[in-house]
Amino acid sequence: MSTAHESHDAHVDAASGTATTGHEWDGIRELNNPLPRWWLWTFYACIFWAVCYWIAFPAWPLVSNYTTGGPELLALARAEGRVAFADNCAPCHGAGGGGAKGFPNLNDDDWLWGGTLAQIQETITHGIRAGDDLGHQGNMTPFGAVLSKAEISDAADFVRSLSGLVPAGTPSVEKGAAVFKANCAVCHGEDAKGNQELGSKNLTDGIWLYGSDKATIVQTITNGRGGVMPAWGERLSPTTLKALTVYVHTLGGGQ
Repeated sequence: MSTAHESHDAHVDAASGTATTGHEWDGIRELNNPLPRWWLWTFYACIFWAVCYWIAFPAWPLVSNYTTGGPELLALARAEGRVAFADNCAPCHGAGGGGAKGFPNLNDDDWLWGGTLAQIQETITHGIRAGDDLGHQGNMTPFGAVLSKAEISDAADFVRSLSGLVPAGTPSVEKGAAVFKANCAVCHGEDAKGNQELGSKNLTDGIWLYGSDKATIVQTITNGRGGVMPAWGERLSPTTLKALTVYVHTLGGGQ
């Protein structure tokens, strides 16, 4: 019985005249025959084709960016998002996203917390004042104990004038502008266009969450506002959250 022996000494095979690889096991040696040229060229062509396919195929991201998908993928995401919206969001925002008093209309281009895909997904996932540490926490301060009724009335006239509901130059509007600058501009901005980092409303676009009549605005300034939205991150799957994000983004055109 022969004993297994491994050697790494290369030599020329006497029968074929071909050099070996130097590997020997139990008397068996491996000839160092080159691979067939047709096989090598086919192998290299497959590598080249694989690299081109990886770059061109739309489901794979490159190093610096993510893919944008295509119309079919967008339609599929919107369809799934529409179903999820009807099941979870429509009771507050309406079946078509038109909103209601105190519930934002998602069909316009007015975004309290930002309208990019990332911002919408953050809002849906973590909610607003919903007990999630990563959620939005904004609310409007009540000024009933800070301002007089006359000052609140003037501020309401000024806010309404920004949308053309009260003529500019009215005495109450001019006085309200001073009240606004001293108390409201810190959140809504001196130009009253709001601040999405705070969730403060753009007061110049003619879109009203609670109503545009003076009584409603006086009530808002006096008592403040504190909207709440559930956090859906632990209720819905990541795929459903993304589909909802795409659907809501397309309703209002996004940002």
